Amino acid sequence: MNATFLHDANLRLEVDSPEWSAFIRKYGIRVAGYHGDMTPLTEQLEKHRATFSYLPVLNYFYLRNDPAYTPIASAVYAADGTTGIPSVLIVAADSEITAAGHLRGKRLAIAHRFCTTSFLAPALLVHDLGGRIDEFFSELVVTAPYEGQVEAVVTGSADATFIQEDVWLKDPANAEKTRVIARRDHLPTPLFIASEEASLQLRSAALDFLLNLRPKQKDSMLFSGFAPYDAATVEETFRAAEEAIAV
Repeated sequence: MNATFLHDANLRLEVDSPEWSAFIRKYGIRVAGYHGDMTPLTEQLEKHRATFSYLPVLNYFYLRNDPAYTPIASAVYAADGTTGIPSVLIVAADSEITAAGHLRGKRLAIAHRFCTTSFLAPALLVHDLGGRIDEFFSELVVTAPYEGQVEAVVTGSADATFIQEDVWLKDPANAEKTRVIARRDHLPTPLFIASEEASLQLRSAALDFLLNLRPKQKDSMLFSGFAPYDAATVEETFRAAEEAIAV
């Protein structure tokens, strides 16, 4: 059976780069990218239709008790070379909202319900405030990631959004049109998981490729290469997520 690699295209993995193309071709891997909502990706994984997958940590959260998959690597955050992502909570520059607690009953822009920076971050924050994300906000406004979230706040179709910090910082206009009122640090970076059906040789080859990958830096890059799976950060986050997210 040919190997299959399913990935979240929102994460902008350069699967068309010479390095990835050579690896994919060498092992005859079929590649499929998913855009927007990651529910279809999760459904495919639940049906065990992937040999490998690159996905937000929340996708794996729903598979954490499935022995069919094992995380083998964590993405490296391009901004600082770690396996943790900072996400900032922003509102319009002229908004009267000055603290996260003031957002009760307001509209929150998210990319999708599996997004680490726009859904997991506020879910954890709201849990700290003693609530649940779906009850705390009047509406979760789904937008295109990530710039679309900022646009929603600027145009008034949402009152706030959590967004990956380096994405917000890349456009100087964001600091003029919006402002930060809270943040969440060291959220787990995306994971690369492998199926138990993959041969030991193929799993080893994939891990070796990932750990030695040195992608060229580009302005649009969210993550640069991979590090060994950061189990401690993921497991700590999952303990909090089990209380913060209804499953």
